Amino acid sequence: MNKSTVWQTRLIRIALWLTLCVAVLAAGALLVEWSRISRTLPNRGWNLQMVRLAGLVAANLVFTALLAAMILLYLWVRTARALPDLQGWHIQRPASEFQASDAKPGYGLEDYLRQEEQVFKELHDLIAGPWVNQVPNAYSRYQLDSVCNPETVVDRNWNRSLVLEAPSPVGGVLLLHGLSDSPYSLRKIGQRLHAEGYSVVWLRMPGHGTSPRALADVSWQDWTSAVKVAARSLREKLPRNAPLILAGYSNGGALSVDYALSAIDDASLPAADAVVLFSPMIGINPMARITQLYHTVALVSRNEKAQWSSINAEIDPFKYSSWPMNANVQAWTLTQVVERKLAALQKSGRMQQLPPILAMQSVVDSTVVVPKLITALFDHLDSDASELVLFDVNRVDWLSNLLNLSFEQSVLPKLKISDRPYRLTVLQNINPGSQQLTIKSRSRGKINEQETDLFWPHSVVSLSHVAVPIPPDDPIYGTADRDEGRLSLGTLSIRAEPSALLISDSMFVRCRNNPFYEFMENRIVDWLSENATAMPDDNRSQTHGRS
Repeated sequence: MNKSTVWQTRLIRIALWLTLCVAVLAAGALLVEWSRISRTLPNRGWNLQMVRLAGLVAANLVFTALLAAMILLYLWVRTARALPDLQGWHIQRPASEFQASDAKPGYGLEDYLRQEEQVFKELHDLIAGPWVNQVPNAYSRYQLDSVCNPETVVDRNWNRSLVLEAPSPVGGVLLLHGLSDSPYSLRKIGQRLHAEGYSVVWLRMPGHGTSPRALADVSWQDWTSAVKVAARSLREKLPRNAPLILAGYSNGGALSVDYALSAIDDASLPAADAVVLFSPMIGINPMARITQLYHTVALVSRNEKAQWSSINAEIDPFKYSSWPMNANVQAWTLTQVVERKLAALQKSGRMQQLPPILAMQSVVDSTVVVPKLITALFDHLDSDASELVLFDVNRVDWLSNLLNLSFEQSVLPKLKISDRPYRLTVLQNINPGSQQLTIKSRSRGKINEQETDLFWPHSVVSLSHVAVPIPPDDPIYGTADRDEGRLSLGTLSIRAEPSALLISDSMFVRCRNNPFYEFMENRIVDWLSENATAMPDDNRSQTHGRS
């Protein structure tokens, strides 16, 4: 979301400054008019003067609002026209993609996978057909002989769903990836959980893993419907005493919480027995709301590029680089749905019905609003089995004058409340002179501290939204050296003016993997073994509270 949020913020700031200037001039005009009225109409009564003044105020407000809209429209269209030309993958998509209306009674995960198979056949036909000569070079996920081809870059095409069943499963885990992302982002944690005896489903969300155009046409209801289909099917494959777990990254985190909330009130849905979150999208920048106007802007301007926030070279095999406005709209709407459901559950005094939740989150995150994770979710949890794990910034002395610590004003005060039942764990420097980490945990009002053998890597200042679920030895986003001719986005190094490249500068600066991944993975496995237990059948429709 950061690509689009930066674009929106700049655009809206310009529009607001221009509108403010006009509003100040309008207010000045009103003061002049008020002075004139009070001098020229003293004998006609204050009522007439006030009516006239109110009319002038209303007219000025309407004029200012119209002017603001025109300024925003002009800047939006001008920005859109400056974007690179649309390619085939911005215009076309596989026609057989799953929609919420497909989930009729009896439709299961096997049906979803068969439909997905058709989707990828259609994608291949587009790549080998109308798109074949659009980017004739080595760096494009839509070239079959490219180093970015998702079919050949690693062991399988991780843009697609995958089901790995355990012979005697100790539980089932449904993994839900993030926005513009793919099942690849949760590849490693899913493999570890399968090795621990869990049956695992990596679900490709509708609109993902194919072409960015598909993300421009998808709806949040398509995502929630797909999650329900997969959860029902996974539950049917599990023993009665085995827990059903949802684990979601970013937008998948919002979908995981949404499903857990929906299952509380919908007896037809199998209950979630535990939820694991990575950089969960519980709240996002409110600026995303303004992008709901993109249909109108595109219609008025007759410029299809107005439907896009960014158009970049598609070099990432498992994540879209281009960003359609519709992605913002659907993500914003989903987060609002989740927040309303959480507020309703809190108001009815039923928060104990939520399953235990474990969340992994960087304290700095340009995609999601970290305080929302605390105030909208964790501060209302009744279960002391729930835990929030935060990765602090690297506070070593020699980096201190490079750190932007503005996040502390909104995050840290919310963490000083000690009467919450959930466990809070923070990984931070053991002292300002060392890059070694210590783990501070607050549980039931008590603080515990444990020294670790973990160290911040040299020159890494913080984790990021995209880094949390990715191990440092990841073949695409890791930091290990690569053979020449192999794709390595984690070590990508190109020198140029940013404007000379169709690659976001965040590709070079943003931390793309988690140097503390092994700690996190072990924490998740241990937490699940302690807290993920299936509810008895007669209690499933009543409560998920844990003592």
